Amino acid sequence: MDARLKSVMEEYVKDVEDLCNNLLRGINVAENLDLKTKREFLEYVIEKWKREFEVKGVHYYLHGGGCTASAEGMYMNWDFGYRSRWCGIDPLELAFTLKKNNSQDKKFHNGEFIKRECEQAVLDGEMFAYKNKYYFVEPDCHKFKPEFPKEYDTLIIEHFDERWSVTRNKVIDKFIRKSQSVSSKIGERIDKYKLLFMLEGKEVYTIYYDEIGYPENAIKIMSDDIITKLRKEKLEVLK
Repeated sequence: MDARLKSVMEEYVKDVEDLCNNLLRGINVAENLDLKTKREFLEYVIEKWKREFEVKGVHYYLHGGGCTASAEGMYMNWDFGYRSRWCGIDPLELAFTLKKNNSQDKKFHNGEFIKRECEQAVLDGEMFAYKNKYYFVEPDCHKFKPEFPKEYDTLIIEHFDERWSVTRNKVIDKFIRKSQSVSSKIGERIDKYKLLFMLEGKEVYTIYYDEIGYPENAIKIMSDDIITKLRKEKLEVLK
């Protein structure tokens, strides 16, 4: 991939994340809420049916599966990304955003050029594609092999003010088998879980988990088969 384009795309993703976190903080202050994640934000939007926000001079307008943010001398347009990611890279949207911001790299104003570069990056293992959007793959040099315990009887999952205790079972063991390569940046992200493996009431191993830094097969197990089920059970109890 063109090195300059890669740098531009990484900056674009970071800028979107910063804008989204700024929006969350603005909503929380204005409405006395405590939104922390993309999931909570989208649930809020669906419930309130709000499409426009103004936070610290930035105007946000939700459209389809994404958002536009604009202020004096700044314009950003993006689609919300896969799972917990705030942003997925749509080549046409990125090209339009760069053009609106008067990027000096004129060739990046061409969405077809960006798409070709992304497709090649997928072939090279630098990115993956999901529903016509592209995402960077963490290089192997930024990963480590976790030392999950062989002996444990309980898994405690913590996520902000949520906490669940799950007795050891085949699904958790399968998650461990699929989690042989984890991002070394796993503890740096905001939307993360803490996994505490317990044996007879004592903590024997702790590791962070999120929907970005683990292998996709492991994410499907933890997020879809374990955490989603726990949240549904909690909702049923509250009804």
